[in-house]
Amino acid sequence: MPTADMTRRKGPIEALSPSERRALYLADLVNHSPRLKSAAQWLNVNLSARWMRFVSEARMHLAGIEQLAALRPDRGVLFASNHRSFFDMYMLATYVHLNTQLIERLYFPVRSEFFYERPLGVAVNVAMSFLSMYPPVFRAPEKKAVTRHGLDFLAAELRRPGTVVGMHPEGTRGKGPDPYELLPPEPGFGRVVLEAHPIVIPAFVHGLGNELWREWTSKILRTGTPIFIVFGQPIDLSELAGCDPHRLRYQAEVGRRVMDAISVLGEQERSLRAALAAAG
Repeated sequence: MPTADMTRRKGPIEALSPSERRALYLADLVNHSPRLKSAAQWLNVNLSARWMRFVSEARMHLAGIEQLAALRPDRGVLFASNHRSFFDMYMLATYVHLNTQLIERLYFPVRSEFFYERPLGVAVNVAMSFLSMYPPVFRAPEKKAVTRHGLDFLAAELRRPGTVVGMHPEGTRGKGPDPYELLPPEPGFGRVVLEAHPIVIPAFVHGLGNELWREWTSKILRTGTPIFIVFGQPIDLSELAGCDPHRLRYQAEVGRRVMDAISVLGEQERSLRAALAAAG
């Protein structure tokens, strides 16, 4: 039977292909069921996070993680980071899992093109995150209602303590030669922040590639560049608390402030990386 959530959005999902509907149905089933979401969280902590630590810990350098361990949020937490690799947010969540008690429910909104439109992408979503790569963000105009519904769900979840969401304000990966050059923020990011008022924590991630097998074999071969994750202090967005989340100007202002904070962390990461190279 369809979930109550999918029944409410029967109209919007008619724009999706049959394969997209099946993928979304499966993800809805897990992410809207407290029992299944709890099981997914257990698997993320005890399987995914431990495996990712195994393949990355020899290269990993963390900065600012201790302040997260002391955090006792009264609402959801949103991690906002740069987007250079497919695995940036996945690796960030791994070390948040391993070093804090923040996460009871984890969500990563992702572009739909791979994770919801291709069978391999659905399989990767199941195997790597147990369908925590949710909700999907669809590019096609006729599918935007599904995207809006997903963002509304995300905002509602972020009002609850124990919810952690990982988002890339840029929306897509930076593919230029300079890893410290950031792209403009997407308005959907600002909308979620303005609707939910979560604790927003910026982060900068650098050192991961886009080929999963290389990341795995680097553990055995002792190759690969150092990985740095630099966490910042929560961003004060209280001035924007009463702003209309549907107004583009306010969405853009949230995005600008968050990207400025990420850029500062990028410069910190550059200095840490240079110091490591000089010492080594």
